Amino acid sequence: MTMDLTLLKTQRKSFRTSFTVCAKKIDDELLKEAPELTQLSILKSQISDKFARLETCQAEITNLILKTEDAEQAYEEDFLSAEKYRDKYVELCSQIEQLYLKDSSTKDFSEKRKFKLPKIELKKFDGDAKDYLSFWSQFRKIHEDSNIPNEDKFQYLLQAVVRKSKAARVVESFPATANNYQKAISQLHERFGRNDLLVQIYVRDVLSMVMKNAATGRSKIDLPALYDELEAKIRALESLGRTQEKYGDFLS
Repeated sequence: MTMDLTLLKTQRKSFRTSFTVCAKKIDDELLKEAPELTQLSILKSQISDKFARLETCQAEITNLILKTEDAEQAYEEDFLSAEKYRDKYVELCSQIEQLYLKDSSTKDFSEKRKFKLPKIELKKFDGDAKDYLSFWSQFRKIHEDSNIPNEDKFQYLLQAVVRKSKAARVVESFPATANNYQKAISQLHERFGRNDLLVQIYVRDVLSMVMKNAATGRSKIDLPALYDELEAKIRALESLGRTQEKYGDFLS
């Protein structure tokens, strides 16, 4: 029995090595800016075959371990080791499925339309809250246009965020469907566009700007530039409902 177990573990080691090599190829493909779905489909078939053989071997090992005297401890250790490969397999398959769904949604979206989306030069948002107002003042025209279906709006939203940025991660966490568009918008507002957060940021910027320029000495201050910068911050605050009469509650 010991020899059988030793041989099976040797066989399992080879299966695990083969599985790990294939998993690395999938990880590398998924990290690309534009993963090849055809290549991922091939790799998924390969890793499914490797995982099936690994699981068959694992089942035989488990049966032999359970017949040994110290079965409980040996089984637990072996089980935890095997679970790492199961978890990795499920994770990779899930990521590939997400790409399939995203691609399918895009194709369905294209087939429903008889024309291409008009090209709009959108200010891209990267997740810096200070840029949220200018981003939203532009994008809200699309958001509030009742003639644009939500699935189209979602495509515009994907175009309007910087790739791999904090904002992109929020938007891309939702499958690009009509039903998920409003959820993605709400999450963006919650993360980057809350009035209380933006007011604090702009007030802090105004105070920091004034104190910094005061510390440098009057001879070094570019008054026109300082005035323009302050005006921009004040207009941003006023757009958030903070008029000059209401600044006192932040300065007290």
